[in-house]
Amino acid sequence: MLKLNGKASLSTIAGLGIAAFLVSAPVAMSAQPEIPAGAGISSWVENGAGGRYLLQVQKGTMPEAGQSVVGTVLSDSDCAPDEDGINHCRNEIQLPDGSILTGIDNHRMSVNPCLSADDKVTVSQFSDGWALILTEEAQASN
Repeated sequence: MLKLNGKASLSTIAGLGIAAFLVSAPVAMSAQPEIPAGAGISSWVENGAGGRYLLQVQKGTMPEAGQSVVGTVLSDSDCAPDEDGINHCRNEIQLPDGSILTGIDNHRMSVNPCLSADDKVTVSQFSDGWALILTEEAQASN
């Protein structure tokens, strides 16, 4: 048993309490999803460069693999950055059949802008749960 006296005992006990709290406190995890294989980016900071976005699909049906459609961005919301400065903007895109594709655009707004309402974008399936969104800027450079 540790034997202490006076002021030293109070500060030691307080220090041990703080240390115990820090050891037991949960470690903050990043809110960022893993970048899908073959995406061609090494960080979500790069997502949106040249008008090429990976959208993490939450709801809706993507075009069949190898197909693409032109849709209209309806909304861009909930863009508050996480602890790493990455924004997780919620987008809704209306597809030609009238259905809505809803997803999260993980990017850094200060580097690459958000998708904007009324933007015409090309939507294709990138991989399971991920859509590739090309803005007019990206289409013009192809």
